[in-house]
Amino acid sequence: MRKSVLKAKPLAVAAVLACAFAGQAQAQTNVTIYGRVDAGINYQSNQVGKDANGNTIRGGQWGVGGNEWGTSMIGFKGTEDLGGGLKAIFTLESGFQADTGRFNGTGLFNRRSTVGLNGGFGTVKIGRDLALPSDRVWSIDPTGQQNMSTSTLFKGRNWPQTSNQIQYVTPDTMGGLYVHAMYGAGEAAGSTTRGPAGSGIGNSTGLAIGFVQPTYELLAMYDTARDENGTFDSLFSRSKEITVGGNVTFGPAKLYAGWQNLSAPAQPLATSGIGAANKANQFWLGANYQVTPALTLIGAAYHVKLNHDVGSANLFMLGTNYSLSKRTLLYASIGTIRNGSNTDFQVQTGDSTGLTGQNQNTFYTGISHSF
Repeated sequence: MRKSVLKAKPLAVAAVLACAFAGQAQAQTNVTIYGRVDAGINYQSNQVGKDANGNTIRGGQWGVGGNEWGTSMIGFKGTEDLGGGLKAIFTLESGFQADTGRFNGTGLFNRRSTVGLNGGFGTVKIGRDLALPSDRVWSIDPTGQQNMSTSTLFKGRNWPQTSNQIQYVTPDTMGGLYVHAMYGAGEAAGSTTRGPAGSGIGNSTGLAIGFVQPTYELLAMYDTARDENGTFDSLFSRSKEITVGGNVTFGPAKLYAGWQNLSAPAQPLATSGIGAANKANQFWLGANYQVTPALTLIGAAYHVKLNHDVGSANLFMLGTNYSLSKRTLLYASIGTIRNGSNTDFQVQTGDSTGLTGQNQNTFYTGISHSF
């Protein structure tokens, strides 16, 4: 117990220093502290676990969840006017679990830690940041990348963060057209694609082209994530991804549609099961309907098909968002995953848990407060 307490102290000290820095910096630049806290009640059927004797058990699981609707986070962002339309910018952002208070992953600023410049030429950022699927796909996903979303049938492939990034985004003066490009260096000697031995990761790239108008949005994107050898060896983590989709608004209704393709040509193939596939295609349709300014209904259907005759799976969800204010939201969602005989997707985004050929249902509800 004492060991875990000691480990938490650096995080607490860093948070205090960050707050102190923010307070001092406000006299010289525009600094904002922002964040979101998301927590609720979660149920998933047909879960696999172990009892006290190590025996496998299967059944429904209730719990207090976090981040089902959106990531809990705390961040600091700032700008300094350098004159002539040029600004210096920075963002420091960390995700955490509201139900346990623990930070996600490793490092204090595990989501974003960037510094850059913004001006008439656009925006350039350097550091750790969300990769393009995390930043762009949510706008063409009917659930907004909840735990039931485009990420579910791709086992989290649409939620990456990447270190050692350089990003460029075109300015907001192109009539709704934008280009967003990123490169994440592998930083291995003698190579532009490999990563250091033992790191597990190589370089990453991405290019998104979008067109945003008041009543519709279109997106086309290509991104890659390599392993430390510079190859694509894991379908749902180190692979190539193509995304095409959009949304259109008709009065109170907003319709969504999209397609994504994953490929990992260097993946060692298993003889059976989901590991026998190195390509996947996902399709989705969905809608949001704004009943009142505060109440929004959500419906979505997702389908994935894997190559080498592995099979397919379907995800169906219904949800609702109710805004108590501009900052506080109540939400509730139900859904079901229907696996084929060789697939093992979970109804909420995650890795397989011995559910090959099994179906799952889920319900979660909670509150999300932004500040």
